[in-house]
Parts: sequence; C-alpha cells; structure tokens
Amino acid sequence: MNPKLLIRTYPLSFLSLLLGGALCAVTAVWNPWAALIELCVWLLLAVAAVWKAHHDFKVIRRTVQALSHGLTAEENSALNSFPLPVAVFDSADRIVWYNQKFQNDLLALLPPQDGSICPFTGGKRLRDIREQTVFSTTVGDKEFTVYFSHIDCAGRQSYALIFTEDTELKKTAKAYAQAKPVVAMVATDSADEIYRSYKESEYAEIISDIGRIAENWFSEYNCVFRTLSSGRALAVMREAELQKMIAKKFNVMEQVRSYTYHGASVGITLSIGIGRGETLGEAESEARQALDMALGRGGDQTAMKNSDETYRFFGGVSKGVEKRTKVRTRVVASAIAELIRGCDNVLVMGHKFSDLDCIGAAVGVCAAAGAFGKSAKIVTYEKTSLATPLMEYMKAQSDGDLFIHPDIARHTVTEKTLLFVVDTHKADFTEEPEIYEKSPSVVVIDHHRKTVDYIQNAVIFYHEPHASSACEMVTELLQYMQRKPIIGAVQANALLAGIMLDTKEFALRTGVRTFEAAAYLRARGADTVTVKGFFNSSMENKKLRGQVVLNAQSYRNCAVSVADIKHKDIRIISAQAADELLTVSDVSASFVLFRTGDTANISARSMGKVNVQLIMEALGGGGHQTMAAVQLANTDLSEARQMLKKAIDEYYENQ
Repeated sequence: MNPKLLIRTYPLSFLSLLLGGALCAVTAVWNPWAALIELCVWLLLAVAAVWKAHHDFKVIRRTVQALSHGLTAEENSALNSFPLPVAVFDSADRIVWYNQKFQNDLLALLPPQDGSICPFTGGKRLRDIREQTVFSTTVGDKEFTVYFSHIDCAGRQSYALIFTEDTELKKTAKAYAQAKPVVAMVATDSADEIYRSYKESEYAEIISDIGRIAENWFSEYNCVFRTLSSGRALAVMREAELQKMIAKKFNVMEQVRSYTYHGASVGITLSIGIGRGETLGEAESEARQALDMALGRGGDQTAMKNSDETYRFFGGVSKGVEKRTKVRTRVVASAIAELIRGCDNVLVMGHKFSDLDCIGAAVGVCAAAGAFGKSAKIVTYEKTSLATPLMEYMKAQSDGDLFIHPDIARHTVTEKTLLFVVDTHKADFTEEPEIYEKSPSVVVIDHHRKTVDYIQNAVIFYHEPHASSACEMVTELLQYMQRKPIIGAVQANALLAGIMLDTKEFALRTGVRTFEAAAYLRARGADTVTVKGFFNSSMENKKLRGQVVLNAQSYRNCAVSVADIKHKDIRIISAQAADELLTVSDVSASFVLFRTGDTANISARSMGKVNVQLIMEALGGGGHQTMAAVQLANTDLSEARQMLKKAIDEYYENQ
C-alpha cells in the first residue's frame, strides 16, 4: 500500500493517530501505567484504521479493474497505461485513484488540494457532474473536455472522469466565433419630429452632430461605419469588437441623450439593432429585425438578437418621443374599415384580467364595427375582469349584451371572422389564446413596448409605444373611419376611462395627442363625473390598500410591499397601493407583491425615472415604462421578493 496515497486519502485518520501517539508519550512522563493503557487503545485504533484502509483499497482496486474492463477491449489491460488522463473519485468528491497520465498531465499543472476533484472540474461537484456528463474545464493553461462514468463494484459506488485535452481545438473554435460578422444598424429616433421643430439649417446641424458622436464612438473599435441617409447609419464588425461594446453597455446612447444644441436639450435619442450570422447577409437581416424591436419598445435602446431567437436590451430609460403627424393613423383607420366591411362578424379580445383601458378600447372597436353594420362582441371572463364598474355601466346603457364568454365565442369564429386584439400584443396573454389561434384574420392595437413574443401573423399590427393608452389609439382611429361620428356619450365615457386609468388622470405619459383625444371624447358627450365613478372602491378595499401601503419598505429608492392578504379584489387593491406609494417622497418606483393560488404576482409602477418594464422583463413579465407586472408560477412571496430585489440590483448595475 502506498503510504503517500494513504495519507492523502485519509488525512484526518492519520492526524488523529499522530496526536494519539504524542499524547501517549506525554502521559508516559507522568504516569507510565496510564500511558500503557493509552498505548493499548492507540494500537487497537491503529490496527482498525489500517484494516479499514486495506479493505477500502481492495474495493478501490476492484473498482479500477472493473473500470479498466469497461474501457478497454482486452480484459487484462491496465488502466494505468490508458492513453488518456483518468481520475476515480467517491461520493464525497474525493480522489481515490488516478493513472500515470493524469499525474503527468494534470497534477503537473495543478497540485491537488485536500484530495478534492473540484479543482480539476472547474468547481463542479458530483451533483453537478451528474446533470452534465460531458463538460469542459480549464486546468492551468490547458483546456479539457471531460467525460463522466460511474461504477458499482462490491457494493461501492465510485465515479470516473476521463480527460481529453483539446486546447488548440477550443482556441480555434473561439477564434472562429470571435471572427463572425456582426452588423449594427443605427437610427436617430424621431428625426422627422425634430425636423418640424427646427429650421432646416439647424436640423442639418443637429443630425450632423449626432452622426459625428456615433461615428466617433464606433471609430474606437475595429469596425466599418457608414452613414446611409439622414439619421441612419450602418456599422460592420467582428464578434470580438461587439463584446467590447457590450462591456461599455453601448454608452453612445447616453452621449446622444445628453446632447445639447446651443445650450438647450434637444431630447434626441439613438436606437441600435445588432445582428449576428454566419454571413453578412444574415447579420444584416437580423440587425433590421433587432432595430424594429428597439423602435417598437420606444427607442433609446440597443436590441441585440441572440442565436436562440431571444433579445438582449441595453438602455431604454427615456420616454418614447410622441409623433405629431397622424398620417399613419389615417392609413391604418382606412385599412381597418376595409377589413370590417369584408368580414362576417367581429370579435374583440384584450388581455387577461382586463382593465378599463382594455375594455374601453374594445367598446370603441365594437362601435366602429356597428357603424359598418357588423355584429361585434367583446370576449372576456367577467368574473376575473378589473373593469366591472364599466362593464355594468355598458350593460345598463346598451340595448344588447356586448360581452360574450370565451366558451361561447369559440363557436362564433368562422372563416370570415375578424379578431381585434387590444391593449396587448402577446398571444399567450390574451383572454383566450385558443380564439386567437382559430381566427383567420387578426388586428392588433396596442401601446405597450414590444416584447420578443409578439403576435407576428397580424393583418394589421398597429403599435404605438408613445401613446398613453389603447383607448387613445382607438379614439384617433374612430375619427378617420367615417365622416360622421361613430360613437356617442356611452362609448366616449368608456374610452375616456381607459385614458384616465393609464395616464393616472393625465399625470403620466400624456402628450398633445392625448389631450386631443380627450377633447374629442368630451365633445362626443363624455362626462368626467361619470368616468370618475368607475374608479370608486369600497371602504373595505380602501382600508386594505392602506394596510399594504403601511407595510412597504424602502429598497434602493423603491417601495416594496408584500400584500399577504386574501381578497377577491386583491389585484385592484395592489395596483392602487402601488400607485399610492409613488406619492411618497424619494420613491422612484413601487412594487406590490400578492398571491393568487400558487402564483406570486408583482404589480410595478414608476413616475418614469425608473423603467419598471425592464425590471419585470427580467422576471419574465412586461408592460410599459411606468406600469408593468409579472406572474411567477409556483413561487412563494418571500422567494418572489428576493427575485425582485435581484432584478432591481441588475437594473441599476446596467444603467
């Protein structure tokens, strides 16, 4: 038996025997008889330890022989002469044997530490290795691919790792990956709007300055940068240069955002789409899609498409620049009118747990369908809706029932059914995804910032992230569908309720077009007192909302509250509490956590300084810059709270 291997395998037992022998020697000086008794005990323990070690090594020897038999064609081939490094370890991640090749190739690079296998596996333990039986590791300055195997011999489970050195191969693969082409498409956000606000000479100077900032930034890297047209540019580079830009978090957007013209802020921003591919053509196509995604989320950000069809975003801290022109609105309104004329019936569906903006926009679309003589119904689960007061108001004011249960709506879908999806652009977040899948023609009307999993097969995808609400968008469309007014006071109240909800009564995300839409609705008979009544809540709800507000705690200028209460109106209570927390001094964003069944929900709000959409997206949710949410299935509130704090930390680190 190799003494060195014995000491390395059983270090604690060996140390205990040494201490026992030293204790016997010390005791012999004072009491020889007591020392004799201790010596007898020490000898018994030593014999037992040696016998156990001998037995273990016999089992290990048989294990190694079994492994040798499994790896070689000849039964008597010695594993020690196997041409690849092999190490055998036990369930405690302790090396129990290795061959000569392992000693020469790996121990020479990294001396063993306490006999653990972890330094040779990149820190992986047995539980990690079992999940990934083939993995890569680095030992010293060499790269290895490691293969895992296990052996059951004499009732003892042991495990083997076979190391294959492929340093040069991995260097070549890495160099190839770093040399892949990358295309960046750069766009100056809302260049047309800036053109209308400045003289032509001033506009040319501003665009030139922005182009110079972008060109100077890209010139710091090994890439080709060319201006395509006014406000547009293209950059071509390698993956290695892209990684350097990622490390800088594309801070060119911050430089453009802080640009001033003659000492005054212009409010101009930059959007960048990054595309990768095996060829320049593929990369350019991916870059166009990424730029569309960045612009669809409000601009002022970089969107980078990954190989797994997901996106990674940088920036997105500014509000979308409102477009003054309504040319697109008129074109879309005309196209929607033609679709309604050519369909048999119209179904309108919003998102799960529909709110005032969702139902209000749906009411407006139904009014448009009715103006063209088409039957229109709103598909919703009334029991889970958050717009119950508005729905009851519509039922009381309308002649027929405007709302239809999804189970009944499924049977009304025909080959000429036209489905409107309002206030969301995610298929799996609609009230009933099955109806969307069955509908032959889909029109999407939404104002939330675009997510990766948006509806891509829509006949018309009317998406305006700068708009305050879906009701504002529908109100604008109604004005261009017919010459005569389409809506009356009842529909105007419903649309105004949606605008007031999403703007927090015209305090957030309001632009010129928001007030123009509200003015039009007021002219059509909207009554602010009636609309205000849709926001009333019971005394019990107000008390529970106050309790949620009192439970809030501060975290990095954010108010976080856990609403650990059970109530049928918990969603409304939490949303209202999140809004109220924004009125507290030094609170930039608010988050209220509540539970429904096995799902933890987070309702997020901000005044615009913090982009809560990015925080919620990190957890799998989404929404708007100032209003977002997420649902975490099979998650308790304490775990959701920790996940939220981590997402907040990552958000601030990326700014």
